[in-house]
Amino acid sequence: MIDDREYQPDFGEGEETGPRRKLARQLAANLVKQDRLSGPPVDVAAIIARKGLKLVVCDVPGSLSGKLYPDQREVLVNSRGRSQGRQRFTMAHELGHWELRHHLEDELPEDSQGFDGAYGSGEGAEGRSNVEIEANTYAAELLMPGAWIRRERKPLSPGKPDQLAELYQVSREAMFYQLMHYKML
Repeated sequence: MIDDREYQPDFGEGEETGPRRKLARQLAANLVKQDRLSGPPVDVAAIIARKGLKLVVCDVPGSLSGKLYPDQREVLVNSRGRSQGRQRFTMAHELGHWELRHHLEDELPEDSQGFDGAYGSGEGAEGRSNVEIEANTYAAELLMPGAWIRRERKPLSPGKPDQLAELYQVSREAMFYQLMHYKML
C-alpha cells in the first residue's frame, strides 16, 4: 500500500511561541528565488546535492520515512511503500531540518527512528513537535511555493487541485493543505 499523507498543518495557531512557520516559509521562498526556480516540479534532489548533502534512497522495512544525518551530511529517504510524491516531500522535509539548523540546536527528535509522521500509530509525539511542523512547512513551501500557487485563478475549477498535485509531483493532501493555506479553496 502506498502512503501519500505527509503534511498536516496547524493554520497559524500559537505561531508566536510555537513553530516558526513564517521563518520556514521564508527560508524556502528565499531558496526558490536564489536558485531561480521558475516552475514546478522543484528538483529537490538537485537542491540537496547543491547544499553539499548526500541523498540516500533505500528500501527498508519499518515506519521510518526519512532522516537527516547531519554529521555525515546525509539525507536518507525510505522508498518502501511510499509514492514518489511522499518521497519528494520527505526529501524536502529533511532538507528543512538542515536549513532550519535543527541539528545545531539539538532540536532533532531524540528518537526519530520508526517515526512515521502524524499518521502513524499515535505513539510518536514528534509528529506535532515544533521542529517537525517547521520542517513540514518548509517542505510544503519549497515544493509548492506560495508565489506559484497564488498565480492560479480563483476560484479553482473542479479537478484543478488534483491537476496541480500531479504537476507539482506532490500528494493530493499536501496540495490541498497548501491551497488552503493560501486561501485558494
